[in-house]
Amino acid sequence: MLLHFQRSVLAVVASAAVVMLAACSDGIVAPSTAVTASPALEKTAGPPAYGPWARIVEGSTGPGALYAMYVPTAWNGQTVTVAHGFRDVSTPVDLRDQDGLYATREALGALGYAVAYSSYSENGFVVKDGAQRTHQLRGLLASNLPATPTKNYLIGYSLGGGVALTLAEQYASQYDGALLVCGMVGGSRVQTQYLGHVRALADAYFPGMLPGNVLGVPANTVINPMTIIGTIAPSPANQAKLLAMASTAQTPLPVDPANFFPSLLESLITGVSFHARGINNIVELTHGFSPFDNATTVYSVGTPLLPAAALTPLLQLANATVTRYTIDPAAEQYLSHNFTPSGDLRIPVLTVHNAYDPAVPVQHESELLNAVTAAGATDFLSQRLINRYGHCKVNAAEISDAFGDLTAWVTSGVKPAP
Repeated sequence: MLLHFQRSVLAVVASAAVVMLAACSDGIVAPSTAVTASPALEKTAGPPAYGPWARIVEGSTGPGALYAMYVPTAWNGQTVTVAHGFRDVSTPVDLRDQDGLYATREALGALGYAVAYSSYSENGFVVKDGAQRTHQLRGLLASNLPATPTKNYLIGYSLGGGVALTLAEQYASQYDGALLVCGMVGGSRVQTQYLGHVRALADAYFPGMLPGNVLGVPANTVINPMTIIGTIAPSPANQAKLLAMASTAQTPLPVDPANFFPSLLESLITGVSFHARGINNIVELTHGFSPFDNATTVYSVGTPLLPAAALTPLLQLANATVTRYTIDPAAEQYLSHNFTPSGDLRIPVLTVHNAYDPAVPVQHESELLNAVTAAGATDFLSQRLINRYGHCKVNAAEISDAFGDLTAWVTSGVKPAP
């Protein structure tokens, strides 16, 4: 009864392998044809105008940071700047279609909004660079418009949610509202701790299954989903350990109620894959110091998926065998500065997040709310959960509705319902 999932191992393997390919779309989407970088701040002729666009301008804002600006024929006097999500360090710095960017751009253009976005100057865990490069576009876009914009909006996806939130907090007088989709809005420490705990417990429960450890993986490591599936799916004992991980407060692996065991496997695969994709870069940014801490963590029950008689000894096993790490003060300071939300909102911010997000967990929304509440700024925050499994699995209609609610809020002053 305990592990009676009523699914064959083959069905689990097939389903989890398919959903894994969709889960890690941040930065995995095949890049578009790279745009040749121009000298700093130089504007170049881009592709010919089409559809709603009267003018398309491409260029560079610094060392390797490309940008694109789209000016519509029937401009409504307003702008939208979009911040993209995480991209693997090994992939090109380019203006690729990510997070449904092109579809969003075209929809905004049809409504009369001028749109701009940046590649940032580098890939990886680059909230600070992303904020700098994205903010530079505000003035550049304005210089390509027939008049001073009446409203300026931000949209950020995943890591770009942290980028857009940083700008909303620091430059409230220059932006009017922000839409944050599946955003890393609770801060860098929340993200690195979650992924670190997932990797630490995976190593404790399934030793030798994964290459490297919490503080690094061999260069160019790509986690093989079939290795994880083959280790866990056929073994009732390992299935119980996976359920124990999802039951642990520090690693609440999200579960799709309609697709229980495959989604649980996917959540583990996604967590350790995102960790592997980013940890070497983060450790490099923190000058080789540990960005993760579980030195005094007592792994404890969150939402139990096992009876206490089975869960308690598994938690005891985790606490007894998990490798302990201590965060270095310099690494902690880096993560704090890059970034931690202040919560001091002075413009409307609307967030949209999947309730079961295996990559950027929904706990980010709670952390943001705590910060905003402490700052006395809840009048400027509206949070919307979508009852769906997946990372950035938000469809075009939901984005359109959310952006429409944001602009109506800015115009009317009336905060929308969640």
